[in-house]
Amino acid sequence: MIKKIIIAILIALPLSVAAQVKIGVIDLQTLVTETPEFTEAQNTLKASQEKYQADLQGLQEEGQRALDKYNKLKEDATTPAGMLERHEQELTAISQKIQQTAQLYDQRLQQQEQELMAPIVDKVQKAAQAVGQEKGLTCILPTAALIYMSTDVIDVNPLVKEKLK
Repeated sequence: MIKKIIIAILIALPLSVAAQVKIGVIDLQTLVTETPEFTEAQNTLKASQEKYQADLQGLQEEGQRALDKYNKLKEDATTPAGMLERHEQELTAISQKIQQTAQLYDQRLQQQEQELMAPIVDKVQKAAQAVGQEKGLTCILPTAALIYMSTDVIDVNPLVKEKLK
């Protein structure tokens, strides 16, 4: 008799717990991209990228001039071998400088993007947490990670949008 009661409790327990679970879903990426701060961040990143691109273009033009000069010297049979060697070293140095500068600018852009996006993502997450607490949700999951979503799940996107305004 006691076994039957324990089994009945064990069967009923998950059902009662499941009835208390309220899950919300959120499309974090969409909410982040819809904020005015995101547009400002993108404009700032674009301006930085254009400055870096202009600087790299200048370095590439310098490299092209050095290559043209080297090719003219190479075509001239009277050019001493030592002079050609010095120009080859100069070309190698310019090429390395371009590669290193491009890497540095990529790193700076990534770092700047992280710095600009972190407060935006944090703002959206805090709004989602506030909505979750107000609605008594057990958790809020990203829609991108879901394979299946029942109709019992609450889409918190409109609520978070409202909270962000």
